[in-house]
Amino acid sequence: MAGISKTVVSIKPGKIAEANKYVDSQAHLVTELDGIIGFAVAKTGDNELTIIGVYESTEAATAASPVVQEVFAEMAAIVAAPPERGVFSGAWFSS
Repeated sequence: MAGISKTVVSIKPGKIAEANKYVDSQAHLVTELDGIIGFAVAKTGDNELTIIGVYESTEAATAASPVVQEVFAEMAAIVAAPPERGVFSGAWFSS
């Protein structure tokens, strides 16, 4: 079963474009993680991003946590609250 991570990031008002640009610039760190299948970023509110990561297993998703924490630590100036990340078992479907 795949490992699915969900991270919700509250962004300071007026900083969403900066947050999107930063996430884009750091995408290479995520795509290089062991066990990653892919990830997506969605704007889920005026000042909120939700990032979904799909991994080969929940163990791979959990093992990615230090890199994820490092990326979000560098966003401290533009986030309104610490990101909330969870790892779940799930299924990944693609065409």
